[in-house]
Amino acid sequence: YLKEEFFNKSNEERKRIGSTYLEQGAKRDEWQKDFRDNRKFLIKYTNIRYEKASLREKRNEAYRKKFGAGKGLMVEYDVNISRQHYLDGTIKIGSNVLLAKHSFIDYSGDVTIGDDVQITNGVIIETHHHPFHSDYTQPRNIVHSTTLKIADGAVLGSRCIILPSCHYIGKHARVGAGAVVTKDVPDYAVVVGVPAKIIRGMQPL
Repeated sequence: YLKEEFFNKSNEERKRIGSTYLEQGAKRDEWQKDFRDNRKFLIKYTNIRYEKASLREKRNEAYRKKFGAGKGLMVEYDVNISRQHYLDGTIKIGSNVLLAKHSFIDYSGDVTIGDDVQITNGVIIETHHHPFHSDYTQPRNIVHSTTLKIADGAVLGSRCIILPSCHYIGKHARVGAGAVVTKDVPDYAVVVGVPAKIIRGMQPL
């Protein structure tokens, strides 16, 4: 009431502002419902008991339907795919993709994972950031989402981290174990280290 100075507004202005807040509230409610549903899904299917041969394919199919993945998806236990801060990110997952155990994919921004991609043990992918992390004068409630495309055939090594400043990991690129990727990775490149640097290019067949 005070923020919008309703006491200085006409009835028409109040209705217009009120309608805007109702729309925003409905959108937040829908986002929260999706978040809760996703949590329930993850609590169920990330459990290690789904490593049993009789249950693994059930988990693969559940993830495939939940996130609209292509055929041949393989998901190990403790794979967390979620978004944060009321951001309207999306995720697209191609065919024959591996999501190995303990991997985390933040799709607060838009994430596209191509065909034949391998995301191995403990990989972390982030697609949002807070400016105050690098500038203490910035308010903490500002959040920026980013986009990331992981092209066909790329392999992300164990426990590497893909930061929001990276927007593209190229075709058949290789990210070394434990690397911290801060920039785009070209097609067929091999990157290692903290921060990750190109050590060689791979020639396409």
